[in-house]
Amino acid sequence: MKAKEILASCLILVLPVITHAFDCGYDGYKGCATAQIEQIGFNNEANIETSGINKESIVQEGFENNAVIKQIFALFGNYASILQFGYRNSAYQNQTGINNYVYAEQVGSFNSIVQNQSGNGNIATAKQFGVGNTAVQNQYTSFNSASVVQIGFYNRAYQFQGLTGTTGNKSNLTQIGYGVLNIIIQ
Repeated sequence: MKAKEILASCLILVLPVITHAFDCGYDGYKGCATAQIEQIGFNNEANIETSGINKESIVQEGFENNAVIKQIFALFGNYASILQFGYRNSAYQNQTGINNYVYAEQVGSFNSIVQNQSGNGNIATAKQFGVGNTAVQNQYTSFNSASVVQIGFYNRAYQFQGLTGTTGNKSNLTQIGYGVLNIIIQ
């Protein structure tokens, strides 16, 4: 008798999840929001906050890494991904608008990436390998493309697109070395 009660309790707990899973793609609804967080190590922190039909992914391996993805007022088609391997890396991504793509990858220690996108159809990628690198990418208008690759120690890259209201800006920045600073304003 006890086994039947436990089985009935399990079914009651599972049914709402199964019912909710069928809501995606039902009755003309074209997609679903998906969020994935995978962490291996100690004291890693990850936070995903989204609205709309978007995809987010955070993968962290190491110690004391911090990752945040925010997609508020982001209706659909946005993709945000953070990969961090090492010690005390931090990444922050913020998207509003539609059809934006943002990617951050860090290998090493004490690296920091901040990426903000508003508008539509923007692409931003940042990859950092080393120690103490900083990358900031802000896209204020639509159809901009920005990428940064930093290899080494204490490099800093700042890219701002659409500050003057222009759209369709493109920039690719690669820095290898120690203590290099670049600022790109479009």
